[in-house]
Amino acid sequence: MNPIKQHYRLKKPCANCPFLKEGAIPLSRGRLEGIISTLIEDDHSTFQCHKTVHSKRGGNWDDEGNYESSGHESMCAGAAAYLMKRGRPTVGMRFAFATGDAAPSDWDSSREVVID
Repeated sequence: MNPIKQHYRLKKPCANCPFLKEGAIPLSRGRLEGIISTLIEDDHSTFQCHKTVHSKRGGNWDDEGNYESSGHESMCAGAAAYLMKRGRPTVGMRFAFATGDAAPSDWDSSREVVID
């Protein structure tokens, strides 16, 4: 699969996506705010779906807790919907829009279920 399409293939948040208004996986205090801050302040960044990271095809963690991507991860659909809701798609998202590998409307159906 095209690596750009692969990265933006998820269009609906997982059942326990941390970006959901209801049913979000509990994160440590300040973690979600930190993720959001990074995504907004560094539009070259991304946030990968936990279900694609913690899977057979996901990458590896070293002894210091650093993650090495396998290339099979995808951007969190909740994060993408949140960014679109805020009018702040990442550089990668905008590139995917320009190449036709994703569309700005891809996450429209998730806008109401993700946090403001």
